[in-house]
Amino acid sequence: MARQKTQKAGPAAAQPSQTGNHENEAEAGEIAIPQFFNTTFSTHRVSPLFIGAQKLDQARLDRLAHRLRDTLVGDVVRGVQIGLEATDTPMGQVGPLKAVTFRWFQAEDILGDKAENWAELSDEQKRGLWIEMRHENAAYVALLLPGFSPAKLWNMGFETPDMGEADGSQFLRLPLLLLRMPQALKAVIGEWLSTTFDCRVTKLNLGTRTLVSVLESWIPQTGLPRADSDLVLTLAFNAPVTDPGREAVLRLDGDLDEDEDEVEATEPGLRSMEISISASDLRRFLRAGKALQKSKQTTSNTDAGTALWERDDRERRRLAGSHTDDGWGWLKNKDGSEYPLMEALASHLNHHMALNLFHPGVRVIQVSCGGFVLSQSRVKIVKSGDVTDDLSRAAWMFVTLLGERVQSDAVPLGT
Repeated sequence: MARQKTQKAGPAAAQPSQTGNHENEAEAGEIAIPQFFNTTFSTHRVSPLFIGAQKLDQARLDRLAHRLRDTLVGDVVRGVQIGLEATDTPMGQVGPLKAVTFRWFQAEDILGDKAENWAELSDEQKRGLWIEMRHENAAYVALLLPGFSPAKLWNMGFETPDMGEADGSQFLRLPLLLLRMPQALKAVIGEWLSTTFDCRVTKLNLGTRTLVSVLESWIPQTGLPRADSDLVLTLAFNAPVTDPGREAVLRLDGDLDEDEDEVEATEPGLRSMEISISASDLRRFLRAGKALQKSKQTTSNTDAGTALWERDDRERRRLAGSHTDDGWGWLKNKDGSEYPLMEALASHLNHHMALNLFHPGVRVIQVSCGGFVLSQSRVKIVKSGDVTDDLSRAAWMFVTLLGERVQSDAVPLGT
């Protein structure tokens, strides 16, 4: 029998529901799916969940939902809930908690069925877990997704690699956690997941490499943004706000008194910069970037750079900071990826502003275009109308790159 999918309203426009409504939907032949597009999520990662020998069937999920509801309405959390607000509601209040539900969902139901690289995976390997907390005036959701990555199957595989003395089948890998809820509730849900499944929930900070890779991969999948949508990149700088050497010289010369010296030492420097590229100029940027890449391939690059960070990876890492996604070091590794838009933008900024985009201290912290908004800890994919084949492929690419980011942090999980 064909399965009918019902797209629920988004969290801001959620309608009240009663406990056990998923049973009524099942009887009616409908399967509810979470809202993924047009929703802003915060990104988190989760270590393998310990589920024990008992399977996570719907009966057990219902019991877990009941336990979470008891936690949310209990005395321990009630003081926190008073301050929870739904900014999308007119009164700014979410109202009483109506229901908490846990459901499995298929990734293709929310991303479309154009997962070209994952066609061989079974439905069980492509499903995620949906947690919904429905109040009178709003609904909050948590999505636990397989960390799709072609380099290594960080799917929700039940054959977990070596887990020591523990049975790998008792662990569940859903490493990518997307949350749509206030900050106070995020802390409660993270703590509940940690104590219930003996796992660790941490914030997933996306760096320059992930943001740039998503952007450069998005354009070939969906084409250039709409004519009314500019591309906006926000740059930040990992650089000292003062020059210690200059301060030392000024102190020796006596050019500054104590008050002036204090102002010089505490005055902030340039924190961030927004670069806006109109949609009409993007095509020319891409053409210029491809031409620059071809010229680099044909030009011998035997001359060593004059800056120390061009020759010393340790110096590059010092300038880039602790985030492994920053520093632009992967551009040297020739991993096969191409970044024509970044090449053109770097050339433009260097020519007009004498700004070296590829300096390790320069990083991209947010990308916004007509198709998506992606920052260091938030993600939103925009959909107008039905999910097209191009949008489906782009959405799968999106979560695949997020999965690669989770995989790169597999060892230093606490960073």
